[in-house]
Amino acid sequence: MIKIRGFSHSAVRITDADRAKSFYEKVLGLKQLPRPDFKFGGAWYGVGSNQIHLISSEKREGVINPVGPHIALEVEDFDEARRTLKEMGIEFLEVPSNMQLAGRQLWFLDPDGNTIELRTDR
Repeated sequence: MIKIRGFSHSAVRITDADRAKSFYEKVLGLKQLPRPDFKFGGAWYGVGSNQIHLISSEKREGVINPVGPHIALEVEDFDEARRTLKEMGIEFLEVPSNMQLAGRQLWFLDPDGNTIELRTDR
């Protein structure tokens, strides 16, 4: 069984990084957080103990899309969560261990095609 530990972040698809950053900083007053040096544009913002991730990406529906809109949930036991998804026959994408910049992560789709990320820092 997957045990959710908490909410991590919400990711929002953007098409113009400069315009989006201006909005989130000037309109909402959010402060930008450091983020890994991804090959796609965007920014991370702190909201209390959670985050909003702006991600520059094209819209792709019906496929698991780690760089599109998604919700991210912290899990207590990443290996158990991964094992549960496999046992349930749920297809997922996982960051290879040699590419982990922001902890262990995997993504899958809910029944309506929304992307869900399960993650842990360890």
